[in-house]
Amino acid sequence: MSNQKTCPSTTGDTATAEIIGVIGTDGLVRNIPTPIPLTDEMRESVGPRPERIFRLAGPCMEGRCANWQNKACALIDRMREQAERLQLATDAADKLPRCAIRPTCVWWRQRGPEACQICPQVAYNPS
Repeated sequence: MSNQKTCPSTTGDTATAEIIGVIGTDGLVRNIPTPIPLTDEMRESVGPRPERIFRLAGPCMEGRCANWQNKACALIDRMREQAERLQLATDAADKLPRCAIRPTCVWWRQRGPEACQICPQVAYNPS
């Protein structure tokens, strides 16, 4: 397994951001089969916050990210807890959604199939 870690919820400010999904009107992410680089032209056409339209992935920044705690991404754990409170979590045995970054996804490495069940419910929400 590669040591590369991919963040499945990065911002459009990241120079190497790639589109891995589209956020539907219902707020759920629809993954695409192959990542598409977020180009400057695309950034200009969608406005200043492309992460409100697309699920973006990029290199995991680890300790340089506010979500990195105790050598892990705390975001997926917070989202799992919220999904449980709202009773949104699905059975991890359900069919996994397709994912273009699963082999390097930091959430997959931490939580396995459980992360994949929660992932479509996570949309970047800047404060």
